[in-house]
Amino acid sequence: MLSLSQTTGYAIKALGCLNEPTCDSRSTPEIAACARVPKPYLAKIVHALARRGLVTARRGVGGGVSLAHPPHQITLLRIVEAVEGPDWLGECLLGLDECSDQRTCPTHAFWQRIREEIRRELAGTTLADVIQFKRAGRRPATRPPGRTSRKASSTANHRQP
Repeated sequence: MLSLSQTTGYAIKALGCLNEPTCDSRSTPEIAACARVPKPYLAKIVHALARRGLVTARRGVGGGVSLAHPPHQITLLRIVEAVEGPDWLGECLLGLDECSDQRTCPTHAFWQRIREEIRRELAGTTLADVIQFKRAGRRPATRPPGRTSRKASSTANHRQP
């Protein structure tokens, strides 16, 4: 199954913990407890998020970690690229070094199309969307304006033997 990495999942959970109504900033141990992420691992994630300008981190008394932007301005694509790097999807679905635009593997065109669709979806989904989902305990019935719905079954049910 294709999914985002555990590191990305931890980053999203940690950022969600920084949006509590009474929270200007939190210490790394507080975020680790809230997000259920091991503290040493979280420290590395916070460092990556700070380098990419998604959080501000201050050491010492009165310090802590806080969101650098409101949640509706932080896209999931920015989070993924902050912790995984810009080439996180990989050039070839099959992992073949020889695959390129000049010499394409059997899944090259498919993977180019799907990679772009994944990037578009993550660029159009924000941390605020994830926070809203978590607070509601279920998926919203409608998508935000400007976003198109997807028919998940359209490709899954049309495979031919």
